[in-house]
Amino acid sequence: MVRVAMPSGDPTYLITRYEDARLVLTDPRFSRSLELAGLRLGAVGIADHLLLSTLANMDRPEHPRLRRVVAPAFSRDRVERLRPRIREVTARHLDRLAELPPPVDLAEALCSRLPAAVLLEYLGIPLSDRQDLLHWTKVLTDLSGHAQEEVDEARGLLHRHLKEVIAERRRHPGDDVLTALSRCCYEDGGITELELEALAMFLLIGGLHTVVYQLGLIVVALLLCPERAAELAATDEPEPCVEELLRYTNAVESSLLRITTEEVEIAGVTIPAGSAVLPAIPAANHDPARFACPETIDFTRSATGHLTFGHGMHRCLGAPISRLMLNVIVPELFRRLPDLRLAVPAEELRWLPDRLLTGYASIPVTWSGRPDTTVDTREARVVTSDAR
Repeated sequence: MVRVAMPSGDPTYLITRYEDARLVLTDPRFSRSLELAGLRLGAVGIADHLLLSTLANMDRPEHPRLRRVVAPAFSRDRVERLRPRIREVTARHLDRLAELPPPVDLAEALCSRLPAAVLLEYLGIPLSDRQDLLHWTKVLTDLSGHAQEEVDEARGLLHRHLKEVIAERRRHPGDDVLTALSRCCYEDGGITELELEALAMFLLIGGLHTVVYQLGLIVVALLLCPERAAELAATDEPEPCVEELLRYTNAVESSLLRITTEEVEIAGVTIPAGSAVLPAIPAANHDPARFACPETIDFTRSATGHLTFGHGMHRCLGAPISRLMLNVIVPELFRRLPDLRLAVPAEELRWLPDRLLTGYASIPVTWSGRPDTTVDTREARVVTSDAR
């Protein structure tokens, strides 16, 4: 355990060992209530009401009540019915990718487009909204110092847009998550209108960028380990391989901040009540006491205990759909383009700076059978030699 400072300057206890992280994720003495962190209803209006009404920022009994409402939409059985549709969308996107003259920025051409297409359709949000939604959610997950006015504007625009989508789902119901939640609100009375709007924001912000960045991290890991990529492309059972890749790569640098409700001892250190505690998920997933040789991608290991999707009450609701997308997309990508490779040295790949999530700003790739190409890394721009 290490004492660190948050970007705000507030002191925090960073938890790095696997067993300690599991404890923080499950023990009710570590609270997710934003009220304990100093946020109070009514401080600045609708933004705070929405924040306090999300699953991520609730303890018992509110959290289990809301989770029971949302959980059926993300059950394994319901998500599994999406497999043919995900295959269809994947094939269409890979067809378009294969037609492009490389080098191509895979982060834009595939990683941000394909998962977004699947997730937005599943939620019941028009795909035409993708660019606006990506922009607003990026602002809300960016720690690089946006002006408060810009953050408030993005949150307000996203909130207003989702209210319009919910109204449209009421007028024209479909087989999607927002239709189901709308019925629960307006017909069954299981949730309030505010809770419905907060859940919509929570599901979109929590799901959209996580799988986008996770896909990019996994693809790069395989590009740097081509023998594992070939092994994954050849298997008919990719699930164990994807679990190992989820352990090895982590779009989520840390779990959500917890606040201690009483004095707690971890790793021989006494943490006072009211302290901020942050479990470091990548460190826990690379703890050699839990995963032997953690810096090696080993498809023979049992990695199902990883914490990439969290653990306990606040484990990720979208884990089943994220897993399914990765199990379809990643093997098919390397089957379709078996000689896919980075178009720049690995050390030139740039991280997205100061994000709540970790991902690559761009992933320039190339493959055989195309004209000679050059990558302009100074502007993170991919161009062909003819265009240049």
